[in-house]
Amino acid sequence: MISQRPLISIVTPCLNGSRFIEEAIQSVLDQDYPRIEHIIVDGGSTDGTLDVISKYPHLRVISEPDRGLYDALNKGVRLSGGDIIGHLNCDDLYGKLMFGQVAEKFMAMPAADAVCGGVEVFEHSERRERRVMAQYLTPKDLELSLENATIGPCMTNARFMRRRVYERIGLYETRFRIAADREFVIRAALAGIESVGIPMVLYHYRAHSGSLTFSHNSPHRLRMLDEFLEIAEAQISMSSEQHRETPFCRMWHARTAAEAALRALRTRSYALALRYAERGRAYQPFWPVTFMAVLLRRITTGKSH
Repeated sequence: MISQRPLISIVTPCLNGSRFIEEAIQSVLDQDYPRIEHIIVDGGSTDGTLDVISKYPHLRVISEPDRGLYDALNKGVRLSGGDIIGHLNCDDLYGKLMFGQVAEKFMAMPAADAVCGGVEVFEHSERRERRVMAQYLTPKDLELSLENATIGPCMTNARFMRRRVYERIGLYETRFRIAADREFVIRAALAGIESVGIPMVLYHYRAHSGSLTFSHNSPHRLRMLDEFLEIAEAQISMSSEQHRETPFCRMWHARTAAEAALRALRTRSYALALRYAERGRAYQPFWPVTFMAVLLRRITTGKSH
């Protein structure tokens, strides 16, 4: 019976997302599952986003000022009524006919707290041709692990969580304006949240100039790296060398400090680069080796970020 199936709540935060939000909404409508609520948490858009949203009366909409992306997500989670909760960025898409498989996994495995599907990262060329930049589909990619939460593919939006996960570990930490999703997944991994995977593309991340995560030339990139460093340092300071999270956090910290130092050097901010180098060496004595490895990888792959 339909009434016996769990309600899936989808929370979409947005601010001036008129360019892509209709595609995001349609990707939820294209699912094969009868019990879905879609909540849009708008931060006060002025670009026509609300006009687009108004065409879809099934949506639950909040439009008011907020304190950023994760404040909006927290509002949506609090408002949601579903036992299963997912997050959809206003510029991304769900894969078609995936929600039925997500719900079946949860129903078949009552002890499971999370279900993770595969991820595809794509971009559009100037001619609107779609190009796949990366895919994450292996069993290892789909794990809810400390390795993936730090140095691996975090894939927060491809993870559906039971409501009890938020009740157990809390909501997003809003002091992190860009990287609160990583911090949340680290907490989930440390809490031993049981997760199962679906080895099919469930979520499509769109890389574009305004993307916080997948635009490496974004002005927000250095701020995101600073938040990564802060989260890693907090985890390292709270754990001993014997704790399972320490090696991953130290490696994540070293790589992040190296990327931040390189970015500072490219803008001739030498004092800033030195501060990142000192920060890296404070947590990893062999940090210069990591720095050289990151530099060589940038050179050999021809990446400018």
